[in-house]
Amino acid sequence: MQSIDHRRARNWISVCSLVAFIAVGVFAYPYIFLYALPRFGVSPIAVALLFAAALSFAVRGRSWAEPMRRGAAPSIGIPILLAVAAFGGDSLYLQLVPSVVYLTLASWFYASLQAGDSIVERAARFLVPEAPDFIRPYCRKVTGLWAVFFAAIAIATAALAFTEERSWWEFVTGKLVYALMMAVSLIEFLVRKTWFRYYFHRGWFDRVWGKIFPPENTAEGRRSMQHIAEYWKEHNS
Repeated sequence: MQSIDHRRARNWISVCSLVAFIAVGVFAYPYIFLYALPRFGVSPIAVALLFAAALSFAVRGRSWAEPMRRGAAPSIGIPILLAVAAFGGDSLYLQLVPSVVYLTLASWFYASLQAGDSIVERAARFLVPEAPDFIRPYCRKVTGLWAVFFAAIAIATAALAFTEERSWWEFVTGKLVYALMMAVSLIEFLVRKTWFRYYFHRGWFDRVWGKIFPPENTAEGRRSMQHIAEYWKEHNS
């Protein structure tokens, strides 16, 4: 019988692979309208995307099944939109696909708050296995932030799809969304480092940031120092 930790690790790897697949697909998607759509038309593109989606699920369907059970209901709209676009030939349905993807991401983040570990906490423990337990409330807040972020992007991109300004839709879905994601990630990283002052690995950034924001000056920083000291004491004994 598989251990709980093994199942969690397997689920997290499955989620990572699914998110990576979605990220690559969404990043490339607007360029279909710039290059492929004028050349091949709506229906052939929709059929090709349906085939690609079916193929990816056939290859990874079993490993993706469990993490997709919770919070993935909006993703059902993706093949529906592609099928309608294939039969009707209306590019509007193709433009709405990224909105459904972002809505699905928002749903995943929100649904993880109802489970034991939020998505952000899972990511933190995947990247930093020695992370302390006191990060959990913060991780839940960041998870909620990303849920709201992706929901807002879903609404904005859907609204743009119904306008005649396709250039704006292409700009937002192809460039602005990723710039905003990087900006939010950078700001969150700096806020996290400044709040917890958790300088475990003592790399160049930890050394520089530690001089600007000494951990001994705040209660959270002192708690981080204590955790790091106890960790090394336990693992060096």
